[in-house]
Amino acid sequence: MDLFQQRLLAEGIRAVEGDSPALSTPISEKPGVSFDKSVLQRALQLDSQLQISALFSHFKDLTKNLFTLLSVLLFVVGASSVQQLFFSEQGTQINFFWAFVLFFIPNFITLFLWLLFFLQPNLLSSGWLARLTLFLLKTVEKRFNPQSTKHPHFWTLFKCYFKVSFSADLGRYQLSAVTHLLWLSYFCGATLMLVMMLATHQVDFIWQTSILSLANFQWLTELLAYIPNLLGFPVPNLEQIQQSHLGAVNVIADAQNSRLVWSSLLISSLIIYGLAPRFLLLLLMQFLLKIKRKQFSLNLSKPYYVQLRQLLKPNVTSLGISDPDTFKVAPSNHLHSEMACHQLPSCFYPVAIELSATQLIECKKHVKQYSPEQFELLKHICDFQSQQQLLNEIVNVGPQAIVLYVTLSRLPDRGLLGFIKSLTALTTKSFYLLLIDDALIESSHLSKRRSDWYELAAQADISLDNIIQFKINKKPEAR
Repeated sequence: MDLFQQRLLAEGIRAVEGDSPALSTPISEKPGVSFDKSVLQRALQLDSQLQISALFSHFKDLTKNLFTLLSVLLFVVGASSVQQLFFSEQGTQINFFWAFVLFFIPNFITLFLWLLFFLQPNLLSSGWLARLTLFLLKTVEKRFNPQSTKHPHFWTLFKCYFKVSFSADLGRYQLSAVTHLLWLSYFCGATLMLVMMLATHQVDFIWQTSILSLANFQWLTELLAYIPNLLGFPVPNLEQIQQSHLGAVNVIADAQNSRLVWSSLLISSLIIYGLAPRFLLLLLMQFLLKIKRKQFSLNLSKPYYVQLRQLLKPNVTSLGISDPDTFKVAPSNHLHSEMACHQLPSCFYPVAIELSATQLIECKKHVKQYSPEQFELLKHICDFQSQQQLLNEIVNVGPQAIVLYVTLSRLPDRGLLGFIKSLTALTTKSFYLLLIDDALIESSHLSKRRSDWYELAAQADISLDNIIQFKINKKPEAR
């Protein structure tokens, strides 16, 4: 199972569990394992119980079979269009440019629309193509797989798999590849049938017009024949172009040669201007799709993964020795529910950002305990002037680690994000984000608020492993 499949499996586990981890959560015995690897290991362990990877393999085969069926259908449509439109009678005459237009105008229009959507992915932000594809696949699955309801999470995992496959960049390249595959099948069918029919039928190619001149058609034909001529295909010369006009007296001695060069031009046009570009674009989209699959990553700032991090890689620190009763956890089916103290660097530069008086006192206590030699360097950033002062001094800071103290009760905004991004952009030092939890935020909103801060850290280029929750131990009220 490659890395993409493991991450897809982790997303399947998230879809089954819902908003928060609800299944047993075995913790890794190796302390050096990163959180993302722990997530993948957990997914692999739970897969033996839920059988998600087997379902995902089935969905992959379903997609492949449906696209193969559509390709065969388009192949037949391309072949039948040649027979129906151009060879309905024996010894027929074919308007060359009308035949060219019928083949290529729809192709050019769809190619333009594809390019528009591909270069402007925000046009697909509503995901209507993904939902349409999901509807088609779901319809096929219900029709041909009566066993689909036996798995308790079948449709949940079905939606998860195709949401990943047909959304964002993966969906952008997947749908593009499908588009080019179908048009390639169409042109393969049309080209093969055209060769077969021209080999067994005698056809005279003509052209006619009411508003264009001979010079226009001559220029257009020479332009169309330029690349085929370079590649060695026989193409009509000036005399053959002129004598192919409807009503012209055919004085060409070798009429068979005239039919040959026009047939060669039509076949080569189908290959060069239709089949080859779609084939090359299909290869390109498949190549880019493979790259995007390798680059696919889990959004670890989502509330689900933030909660899972508290279970797999606890990152809570506090002052002094914590009273065990302070961190009682509600009973659950998780195998690991202990609070652990995250390791901070032995020497760091402390920065407090817009803290209240009470929070600033706790911040000073924390700095004095973990990095007392840097206590005098603690800066409290509370206005624009102090922000600019820190931005000017950050490059000359001695410690290699900078710890930003912020309050979890505050909702991160664009202004704060811009300031922190400015800090991280000015230096290569390691940044840590300490979220002060003084129980001012409602427990129902705590998970979402943590997720907001994790998202800010990701956008500000702060490692999510460097986010630590600073739990303030409240003293019991005097009776």
